[in-house]
Amino acid sequence: TPALKDLPTLDESGLKGFEVTIWHGVYAPKGTPAPVLKKLNDAIKAAMKDPGFIQREEALGAVITTDKRTEPAEHKKFVSSEIAKWGPIIKAAGVYAD
Repeated sequence: TPALKDLPTLDESGLKGFEVTIWHGVYAPKGTPAPVLKKLNDAIKAAMKDPGFIQREEALGAVITTDKRTEPAEHKKFVSSEIAKWGPIIKAAGVYAD
């Protein structure tokens, strides 16, 4: 992350293949009409291009995602990959956020 550019990554420190990111998603109730989802998605994309928003997020260490990743199908694919990646680790640890 640009906010920690002088700090070596875990990979650079010898812990190969370790990557943890924090991400957020916006969700709507099942059955929300496609035009409503498109309008919401377009508004999110526009907000994520706002220089003030980008500056605030980068100051917090956030990295703004690409337009492609904000598409519902791409986000669903990403969430599925995160579940596949972290699900077994969470189950093995027996730790849950209840």
